[in-house]
Amino acid sequence: MFDLRMVIPIFGILLVMIPVTGLTVGLLAKTLAKVRRDAEPPAEIEKLTEQVALLQEEVESLSHEMKELKAAQDFDRKLLGKAVSR
Repeated sequence: MFDLRMVIPIFGILLVMIPVTGLTVGLLAKTLAKVRRDAEPPAEIEKLTEQVALLQEEVESLSHEMKELKAAQDFDRKLLGKAVSR
């Protein structure tokens, strides 16, 4: 028939394995959460990236305007130079 003495070692193994498994799963979950949290860039970086992009567009716009002003200034110099020489 069924002997209870055979079940005692199984209960002893389970008594140790269940807490060990629980601790292992808990540590694994914490580690995975930390990896995920560290992998995502903070919101501050995204905000700074947007600000840098806007500043870059503004600098390009100002550079274009400076070129146009320089061209207009050169044109005025040439125009005034020809008017004076007449």
